[in-house]
Amino acid sequence: MKLLILVCTCYTFFELDVARGDCRHHNAIFKSVHKTDHECTVYQQHGTCASGHCSLRCRGLLARYWNDTVGLPAVTINRFYQPSVHDHEYYQRTQCCLTDIKHPLSDVCQRANASITCYNQHYGHLQTKVPDFVPFTELQHEQILQECIDLLQIPPSILAGYVKHGIANYPEAQCLLRCFMLREGLYTDAGGPDLHRMSVQCEGNYSEGQIREKASRCIGDLRGQCLDKCELAYRIAEECVNGDIAVIVVFAGISTKLTTKLNANPSININLNGPSFG
Repeated sequence: MKLLILVCTCYTFFELDVARGDCRHHNAIFKSVHKTDHECTVYQQHGTCASGHCSLRCRGLLARYWNDTVGLPAVTINRFYQPSVHDHEYYQRTQCCLTDIKHPLSDVCQRANASITCYNQHYGHLQTKVPDFVPFTELQHEQILQECIDLLQIPPSILAGYVKHGIANYPEAQCLLRCFMLREGLYTDAGGPDLHRMSVQCEGNYSEGQIREKASRCIGDLRGQCLDKCELAYRIAEECVNGDIAVIVVFAGISTKLTTKLNANPSININLNGPSFG
């Protein structure tokens, strides 16, 4: 009995820390700070990073809010922090702290340490055990699109056609976009777009109150038109959540990249046999 309780407790903790792969999430991955730090400890036990001074950079890389080229955390780092409701200057203090960082871009570990320390000291409470959505990389976007093309049996002519003439003219492309958003855990037919995850993925502001209300009204209007599932998903992406950086822009960019590959080598199969992420 004690062993059973222990196993159940460990399983529950794992489910809280990392969630992926069910019908709601599909390929989406969720990690907590605790989980990323544990992974970094494993990776850095041997080799040149054994000193641990790069641990915060490692956390940022795994949670995908750190980029060495930029040398500052993406705004999506804020998903791991809870500002105090009584603190109205946390953002300004954090930005001032980031501005004062003197380490050169080449010193990636020290810049990561200093930057993330700014958030730890000024932004709010660091929530270490609460998992959150991890945005996909461009390579993962491409693989998921390839999987959807294979699942829906989309011919290269359709791919090239909607890249050139637009998704609105191709029902098959609308179904492909729906599959893409479903596979990335950004959308469900029942619930519509997940604005928080879209914000993290696209570094947008879709989860802010005013934008959320506007999107909700837009989605309600479209649902009242009795559209099929593919057209509804497309029009929601196009009309309701198409901000400065939107999922439909990501989809179009990856589609264009894949089309370019096919044009460069027409003999290759539409499924490029990349690594599987789900």
